[in-house]
Amino acid sequence: MSLLLLVDGYNVIGPVAAPGRGGFARATTHQSRWLEAERNRLISRLCDHLPEFVRNRTCVVFDARCPPSNAVSRYEVSGIDIRFAVDEPEADDLIERLIGEHSAPKQLAVVSSDHRLQDAAKRRGATPFDADPWLDDLLEDHPRLAIEIPDGAGQGGSHSRSGKPKGKVSSDEVEHWMREFGFEE
Repeated sequence: MSLLLLVDGYNVIGPVAAPGRGGFARATTHQSRWLEAERNRLISRLCDHLPEFVRNRTCVVFDARCPPSNAVSRYEVSGIDIRFAVDEPEADDLIERLIGEHSAPKQLAVVSSDHRLQDAAKRRGATPFDADPWLDDLLEDHPRLAIEIPDGAGQGGSHSRSGKPKGKVSSDEVEHWMREFGFEE
């Protein structure tokens, strides 16, 4: 299925420099641990605040400068596709490629404050969001996407977009909205 959410991982966590390091300039062991902790914190926040339906259509891309210690370039956490741009000069290149390859870019939200990526998203009809305000909204259980997700979609019919319990939605209604928004293949 098509992505709904594409996140520039270090752009979201990047405004805060590693303690005593001044950014990403040197990939020391201390910095690698700090970056790993920040990556895990971002992924945990996404898992906590995105409904399952959206998590299963979310990709977070990080530069490959400080990948996890087990050197895996791609893995999944609670349905979220986590990638390290190991075959690209930087994460922006992989994100641009993913935007360019998207089969329904009007459904795609791109989270990055990087103007290059925002421009790439706009050219394809995707919706760009600045990282800081988007993260603030996520943490307040108001994740912003390019399209409205029907309540109950991917939640077994008993949860709202925030993943919190709400009125029951029949499976027929979920199927209707899935078709309506082009998520049925």
